[in-house]
Amino acid sequence: MAQGPLQGILPWQVDFIATHKLPLEYVLQIETVFADRAGQEAMHRIGAGGPILLGIYGAQGSGKSTLAAYLAKRHESLSSGCCVVLSIDDFYLTRAQRQQLALEVHPLLRTRGVPGTHDIVLLKTTLDRLAHFTGPVSIPRFDKLADDRVPETQFDIVTSAPSLVILEGWCVGILPQGSADLTEPCNHLERIDDPAGDWRQFVNTSLERDYLSIWDQLDELWALLAPGFEVVSEWRLEQEVRLGAQRAEAMMTPQEVARFIQHYERLTRSSLNSMPNLADLCLRLDSQRAITEVTERKRRFYEC
Repeated sequence: MAQGPLQGILPWQVDFIATHKLPLEYVLQIETVFADRAGQEAMHRIGAGGPILLGIYGAQGSGKSTLAAYLAKRHESLSSGCCVVLSIDDFYLTRAQRQQLALEVHPLLRTRGVPGTHDIVLLKTTLDRLAHFTGPVSIPRFDKLADDRVPETQFDIVTSAPSLVILEGWCVGILPQGSADLTEPCNHLERIDDPAGDWRQFVNTSLERDYLSIWDQLDELWALLAPGFEVVSEWRLEQEVRLGAQRAEAMMTPQEVARFIQHYERLTRSSLNSMPNLADLCLRLDSQRAITEVTERKRRFYEC
């Protein structure tokens, strides 16, 4: 057992901290949440007989990918089960497909992210194959710097039946808005590039038609709640800096990030208000992503 600051920390947690370049406080904070009554009950639910499908919602940069990775490592280390982590980002339509969508529907659909820019058929097929595992399952990956899906030869391959599948993403579990909420533009992007509201109507319709049936498959939904939309732009810029460390020439400028995030603003603001009534476990964050409050809700149902 490690001594000093790492005393009580398990070897797999030490490895996780080192791999993800995280402070020790991350593990201590997360495990404190799991030791709480609400956290214990949530962990018990996702540790039940599988396969369990856990959705993790969080605004861009909120730490949902890190939490998903930690849960996967924890599940595999403590239960010896197989966990598969899916990011909804990896199911974006290819760049060519989005360019075609932009020509046929609306130019803003060239930009990845909003409902309607994911390959829903591929996502549903992948989830179904994981839930009813009969052999190796290919997991697509998306290169955000290239803004395109990687070749199929570079897909990940799952070779063991998972007892836990995690689907994480900024729009996982969110609901469409009412028609009246779509009337007025919410930012500069919508006022200038979508004055008639065609883009936001397409996004909302896609969410209701194609995504709710996926959310209804979730056995559990957890939410990382940002303190407000204003901090999301800062978090996304931090993400871009990390991506830029891999390929600086493809890095967005702060101005490009500010415009990019406006594509997500409408539904992010809406979901920050609605998610506390939808998620089974809510982790409220401060601007530094520290967890300030843990709350739970009863199981929610989506009408598809």
